[in-house]
Amino acid sequence: MKILVIHGSMRKGKTHALTKEIMDRIEAKGGVGFVEFNVADLRLPFCTSCHICFSTGEEYCPNAGYLQDLLAALNECDGIIVSGTTYLWSLNAAMKNLLDHFAYAAHRPFLYGKRGMVITTSKGNGEKRAAKYIMTILGQWGVNGAVLVTQNAKQEQLVSPRRIKQRLDRLADRFNGLLRSKKQIQPSLRSISVQNAFRAMALSEFSEFKKDTEYWEKEENNRAYPYRVGIKYAVGAAVFSVASFAAKFIGRKIKH
Repeated sequence: MKILVIHGSMRKGKTHALTKEIMDRIEAKGGVGFVEFNVADLRLPFCTSCHICFSTGEEYCPNAGYLQDLLAALNECDGIIVSGTTYLWSLNAAMKNLLDHFAYAAHRPFLYGKRGMVITTSKGNGEKRAAKYIMTILGQWGVNGAVLVTQNAKQEQLVSPRRIKQRLDRLADRFNGLLRSKKQIQPSLRSISVQNAFRAMALSEFSEFKKDTEYWEKEENNRAYPYRVGIKYAVGAAVFSVASFAAKFIGRKIKH
């Protein structure tokens, strides 16, 4: 199995070291290979919010050339590990910029069925907030139920090395279990709701994002969610109906 690792730090510090620790634990179980990308090495220019990825296609993004290899790895992998340092109680700018370039994947999710892990660290606070943000983004891409690994340097000083080792072993085992399981992972209600809102806007006669419209018009995509998820499916369908009505109402108001 292939695991894509995105190192979201600008230097190889504690976050990079923790990620390597987790990778060693996963590799020890056997049957996996890693492909690694460092956000610092990409030298990716800032996203300018030109909306080309939504309207024409991500391949026409002015910075598409920087991301070709990473995009191919995303499509080919079985699991995704995203790590990032915490700056000012949130995600660091370089990692945020990378995620911004994949904003279209929240409109047109393409990573259904892949397994995820998020790793964040901080010296004092904010690592859990940053991890939850990345997990939310992965969920919008179709990567559901990511394993969260957070580390707070001050709190770690109060915990014995043995307990830290046990915790990392447990989290690595959980990710290994996900990789080898064929069980469907339930998406969050938020993911279902947001994706149905995007689907409604894309299928509106007033949609300006042609690439989004083409995606959702395909028979295999045009449904409330690709999995049967009980009451969540019904909620998604309801969100789609309300969003469709709102898009039509607002579109007519703007047009006239």
